[in-house]
Amino acid sequence: MRHFTGFILSIIAVFGLCVPAFADSAPKRVITVGAPATEIVFALGAGDSVIATDTTSTRPDPVPDLPKVGYMRNLASEGIIGLNPDLIVAVEKTGPDVVLGELSDLGIPIVILPSLAKMENLPDAIVMAGDALSKPDTAKTLSDRVQDDLAQLQGNDSADRPSIVFLMAVGHGKPMSAGQETTADEIITMIGGVNSMAGFDGFKPVSPEVIASDASDYVLVTRSTIDQLGGLDGLQAHPVLGLNKAVANGRVLTISASTILGFGPSSAKEIRDLAAHLRAIEQGS
Repeated sequence: MRHFTGFILSIIAVFGLCVPAFADSAPKRVITVGAPATEIVFALGAGDSVIATDTTSTRPDPVPDLPKVGYMRNLASEGIIGLNPDLIVAVEKTGPDVVLGELSDLGIPIVILPSLAKMENLPDAIVMAGDALSKPDTAKTLSDRVQDDLAQLQGNDSADRPSIVFLMAVGHGKPMSAGQETTADEIITMIGGVNSMAGFDGFKPVSPEVIASDASDYVLVTRSTIDQLGGLDGLQAHPVLGLNKAVANGRVLTISASTILGFGPSSAKEIRDLAAHLRAIEQGS
């Protein structure tokens, strides 16, 4: 019996040594690049390990105060190396490639998530990040929740879909609109609308004449545009955006700038809520 007890105690001792080893395998100095990547890491409960982000990352609340490693497509290896990261979680099109190669050659693990300009890739991106952060169970729970939100969106279809144009103020330059192959185009489709600017691809500047002649039922803008202009009144008073008929009529829908930059865990719920808001307006009009 004494030998059996000693054997059990030995197993417990070994297991006790293994648990910290597994815990220590989780990255402790993480750099995130791209707003969706940052949001995913924080949503997985690994925010305390994030030591820096890129300049496109603005949420959740601790992120604006974290050190920045530059714009996601124009990173510099020196600043990143100096932070001594043990993991980089980045979105597709992070670069330049030469910098990623230098970091990889130094043995810094880099996880590039699938394109988060496509909502369908979000669940897989969450699982990939969860594996890299040693949080597979949390990732599965979060991925399942996102897929539930997406499933609710799939029922938002109608033969009579309102036309929606996306417009965004960009400093003192021409406002931008969104054609096909953009997050804005996918959002418009998911909430049950038709993109009025589907005749081109990507985000492009649009002239005052195009904005004034647009006859869309609604305009979709980022909340940062609304905030920057001082609310709906400021949007309607804008010398160019105010020319749009939907803006003038107050038929304005809003979405976060972070979701326009790429789809993160909160985007599915945000879009689902926007779809419900649009349906309520349509049913009441």
